[in-house]
Amino acid sequence: LIAQERSAANIVQVFKKPAGSSVSYQAEIRSALEKGSRLISSLQMKMHTKAEPAKGRLSGTVSVTLPYVKEEVSLAIVFRALGVVSDEDILNHICYDRKDTQMLEALRPCIEEAFCIQDREVALDYIGKRGNGNTGQNRNNRIRAAKDLLQKEMLPHISQTEGCETRKAFFLGYMVHKLLQCVLGRRDTDDRDHFGKKRLDLAGPLLAKLFRGVVRRMTQDLMGYMKRCIDTNKHFSLALGIKSSSLTNALKYSLATGNWGDQKKAMSSTAGVSQVLNRYTFASTLSHLRRTNTPIGRDGKLAKPRQLHNTHWGLVCPAETPEGQACGLVKNLSLMCYVSVGSAADPIIEFMTSRNMEILEEYEPLRYPNATKVFVNGSWVGVHQDPKHLVNMVQSLRRKNVISYEVSLVRDIRDREFKIFSDAGRVMRPLFVVETEDVGETGVEKGQLILSKGHIEKLEGDKELGKYHPDYWGWNGLRASGAIEYLDAEEEESAMICMTPEDLEYFRRTKIKGKPKSKEQVHLGNARIRTQYNPTTHMYTHCEIHPSMLLGICASIIPFPDHNQSPRNTYQSAMGKQAMGFFLTNYSRRMD
Repeated sequence: LIAQERSAANIVQVFKKPAGSSVSYQAEIRSALEKGSRLISSLQMKMHTKAEPAKGRLSGTVSVTLPYVKEEVSLAIVFRALGVVSDEDILNHICYDRKDTQMLEALRPCIEEAFCIQDREVALDYIGKRGNGNTGQNRNNRIRAAKDLLQKEMLPHISQTEGCETRKAFFLGYMVHKLLQCVLGRRDTDDRDHFGKKRLDLAGPLLAKLFRGVVRRMTQDLMGYMKRCIDTNKHFSLALGIKSSSLTNALKYSLATGNWGDQKKAMSSTAGVSQVLNRYTFASTLSHLRRTNTPIGRDGKLAKPRQLHNTHWGLVCPAETPEGQACGLVKNLSLMCYVSVGSAADPIIEFMTSRNMEILEEYEPLRYPNATKVFVNGSWVGVHQDPKHLVNMVQSLRRKNVISYEVSLVRDIRDREFKIFSDAGRVMRPLFVVETEDVGETGVEKGQLILSKGHIEKLEGDKELGKYHPDYWGWNGLRASGAIEYLDAEEEESAMICMTPEDLEYFRRTKIKGKPKSKEQVHLGNARIRTQYNPTTHMYTHCEIHPSMLLGICASIIPFPDHNQSPRNTYQSAMGKQAMGFFLTNYSRRMD
């Protein structure tokens, strides 16, 4: 099964619209539940530049597209439907700083537009009237339908239970805040091709999606059979109701043809998900197992998704991609790269709440306009007054293996946000950790690797023990001791990474010890092009395990790839897979 790349859910992204349209900027979020049905409901927010008197729209207003609602609803109406009624409250949810007159001025048309609706019931009725298929009902039913829609369909990743209106209102305000910051030119629009905002679906989620569809269809069939039995007064037999072959056949069909999805809806499903494993050479087998695919139409003329992005460094091989049709859409994972499995986020939220994080329901923006927002998997859970302390604490917990090593912690100092991701499908890579404080008990000085001689001795001792010995240390021991940390593309943005331990040592001697030596005096073994010493560098936080880990399986066996013209490496990566040879050592016995 080839890994499928998709955009991550639950992330607010702001894009600029082309010049001709009436919408200048648009914020959108694709919201999906963490477990279960994977129903993706998207919410869009548009900044209108042109007034449309026919629809009663002023210029400079923000409108929201709710799921299952035919037309766009004005922003203030949605807030009132969520129970945030007064104008002042609405402004407090969006603009956290009262002195920010620019943003308050930008919100004026939105408030003026919804002037005629001043009550929660009226706002709910307004949404209910425009909902799908409940126009003819009486008012109470419409209000109930609108309440249901806001509770279940709008932003389901925050909560689907009752009484989550305040959290949804705050999140909606946060989305408007982001949109307005882009409109006012204070921050750049988001990048669609940022690799931190992508997820890979490996065999697990793919098979789960397939199985879920089959079981859902099976339960519907069983319901129909039971109804027929009751109507015709027949004896109910479970063996007749559940057709066991349907599950087998659906899985067989998808694995055999590669059309991932329902056999009857073969057009809508993704093609080429399951492929026959390549068995020419050992390298071709390995490379095929680490391949990823982006399901965009191959004939699309878009250049952007095909280009190598800066955030692909160390996660995707820059050389190994097919030329022609699928160029840049079919990628290969780099060496040492790892895809997260996903873990529950609740323990982390509980921990932070016990470390005086304020829950979102109790947040008062006017009292602390500068508090740092805490997001867990895209859902805003609370605010914290002392972010530096909180981030350091959670980071040390991860290094001590209390929190899973694959949780990523991103602190955005400029936007005052602390994002935590623990979902599946993030592409991560291991790095050596650099100590940023002087630690007394281990004797590691500031600016040195946490990796020490003791660690190396333990690894040497593993040779006698053998892999299955209970005291075997290995890679997992190295990771658990905090010497190695996994970072994903999003967290790498906030890390300062040194290329080699030699560079790190040179930096430490010149910067921290304050003894600038010439390069000749600090001659540290293997000569190569060193990183230029940059006096403005504050502090390194991580160090590459080895720079050559940025290449994938096929490109890493090219001798001197840095002396080739770059397309030559790409051609060799494609041709190295076509050699015939022993693909495994048990060549005489085929196991697949």
